[in-house]
Amino acid sequence: MDDKSHEEEHRPTRPGMLHLVWELLKASGFVPTLVVFLILFFVSSVIVDIAEPGVRGLGDACWFMFQVVTTVGLGDLSCTSAAGRVATVVLSVYSVFFLAVVTGILVNFCNERLKMRANESLTSFLYQLEHLDELTKTERRELAEKVRRFRQERHG
Repeated sequence: MDDKSHEEEHRPTRPGMLHLVWELLKASGFVPTLVVFLILFFVSSVIVDIAEPGVRGLGDACWFMFQVVTTVGLGDLSCTSAAGRVATVVLSVYSVFFLAVVTGILVNFCNERLKMRANESLTSFLYQLEHLDELTKTERRELAEKVRRFRQERHG
């Protein structure tokens, strides 16, 4: 095994955005809510497919339900049967809460990441202050500039 392939084998991989979102949803205990949403989406699509004469198959029904969930409402399909309308209303109401919770989880995650970065910066700043006598003249100037910028940001 050459050195290059050995390095690649042990190089840490950066998770993709979908993987990160999935891990975040799992950690927040949101997976059961996601499963209910997916089941509700599929069942509602099947109901619309069966009950609506204007819907030409499960693909059209899923497209209609996608429009309901995203509130796009293109108007190319609509429900006229009682079963189709009930399925649409139930999915629509659940989707509002579902998307609000997903948004809240993602915003909370972003806020926590920002707090972590701020704490890391503060920790680094405090470390530099504690070891001021060990810093070079250039490092002290950089630290002083950081303090000036911080004051300007805080006090305008």
